[in-house]
Amino acid sequence: MMPKLDHATFINRLKGKSIDAAALRSAYPDLNVRTIAANGVITGTAQNLEKLWEIIDNYDHDGNVNTISDAPALSIAEWLFTKAESPVSLGGETGSWRKVAEFGDRSITSNSNAHRSAIDSTGIGLYYGDHSPFRENILRGDRQGLQMQLDAMGAGSWRMESIEPGSVVIENTSGQSARLQESSCIGWVMQNAKAAYEGAGMGARFAEINNRVKDADLRGTVLCEELQKDGWTAVFYSPRTAADLSDSGEREKLGALNMAKAGARVWKSPIPESSGVRCDAVITGYRGVTPDRNTEALLEKLENVPFFVGVANGGIHTFVGHNGSVCDFHWTAQPDDRNAMTENPIREWKWDTGLYMVPPGYW
Repeated sequence: MMPKLDHATFINRLKGKSIDAAALRSAYPDLNVRTIAANGVITGTAQNLEKLWEIIDNYDHDGNVNTISDAPALSIAEWLFTKAESPVSLGGETGSWRKVAEFGDRSITSNSNAHRSAIDSTGIGLYYGDHSPFRENILRGDRQGLQMQLDAMGAGSWRMESIEPGSVVIENTSGQSARLQESSCIGWVMQNAKAAYEGAGMGARFAEINNRVKDADLRGTVLCEELQKDGWTAVFYSPRTAADLSDSGEREKLGALNMAKAGARVWKSPIPESSGVRCDAVITGYRGVTPDRNTEALLEKLENVPFFVGVANGGIHTFVGHNGSVCDFHWTAQPDDRNAMTENPIREWKWDTGLYMVPPGYW
């Protein structure tokens, strides 16, 4: 029997293959795979294999969620490698994730540009933050205060039309109307992730993700857990070294970095069925220091990802990004704020610890 098996090897050896669920249950009666078997077969999709790894890892006690080394877990894995049938075509799945990345990248660019273009042409953009003075007036029902703000932003050419849940409709003197959308860091992330999934024909799956995140009080870490179920790679980042964090007394950040390095799950949420996120890779030591060869290679790999989703400092902040830049929304932004959403290079991203979630096929 093999001495140890890592997550990546497990996924790669079973990707695209099919597994007879009845035969697996016959060999291992305690293994509950009913939720991932369709018509008696477990197909080797990213989502199915992620779930299968989680099930098998429950039989392992080495303390590392990226490896299994106990005999019971290794026995199941070896059975799978032996019994899994020849590969089936996963071209459709590969194409879907390519589309997710493409539509996610496109959504960030088009939504950001549309907001700034609206400001350039009318003085008023398309978004306002859920912690902005504009939103405060909405909560108070202060239509006069809202109108005064609109007059100041749009040179008096816009008037309030209606207040709707999460948005405001305004109209100009020519009868043209516009809808201003409330957003936040997590709202911006969910909007662009939705465009990514729906653009790839995976809207039903995103609806499940959205419901799960809503039920978790909009926790970004739960979003990361759901993406990992779909096969996304979790890349833990800490621009500062462990020594730097230690010297600064950043105990929580240092603890998260050490957990990621040790192969433990990070940032479990206090909600049912949350288990935290398994970190597939760790990038650390590139702020204020020259990255070593390994860190440099990982940074370059990350910079080539066309679309990603992320959280910072245990989920305090959430963001999306593309092509080497983090794009986040600022919840205090007024409707005329051109910098409601800003982009910063990954290497200059100011938050100390967090996760980049990378779609399947890009890591």
